[in-house]
Amino acid sequence: MRKTALSSLVFALLLGAPLVNATIESESFEKIKEVRALQQQAPQLLSSGLLSEQQFAQLKQAGVDVVINLMPDSSKDAHPDERKLVTQAGMDYVYIPVDWQNPKVEDVEAFFAAMEQHKGKDILVHCLANYRASAFAYLYQLKQGQKPEIEKTMAPWNGELSSYPKWQALLADVSQKYGF
Repeated sequence: MRKTALSSLVFALLLGAPLVNATIESESFEKIKEVRALQQQAPQLLSSGLLSEQQFAQLKQAGVDVVINLMPDSSKDAHPDERKLVTQAGMDYVYIPVDWQNPKVEDVEAFFAAMEQHKGKDILVHCLANYRASAFAYLYQLKQGQKPEIEKTMAPWNGELSSYPKWQALLADVSQKYGF
């Protein structure tokens, strides 16, 4: 075993973390690195843009247990059978349609509930371009008491959050409601 792999394993064991965390961060991540705008948000949380139909099977091979889709089925680019693609690949599917033009605190709360329901599992949350997904991942990490760097966590936004006042307001509203 290489020294870095052994160090990661020892670190995970010391923290009491499941070994699957180390897997998604290493060779398994390589299996899905072609997914649009893929980001490792936390040891068990990935965010991305829209996947191709073939990439859903690759997710399972990479260790993903749950796919949370924030992209409305009415979007022109949505897969009309995404639930089937995900469940046939052996993963759980959660659908939370978030209107890009009108994101709501209730959408974020539904996401928080889905994350709690699947706690301990490896999760990929996606939308079209990883804007909604990275914003929700950022808020979830704040709710968990973590201190993610907004620029890193929300990298797909390219520092342009101020250009999207409804999304800026959503982050402020959720932060105020939950005290972070």
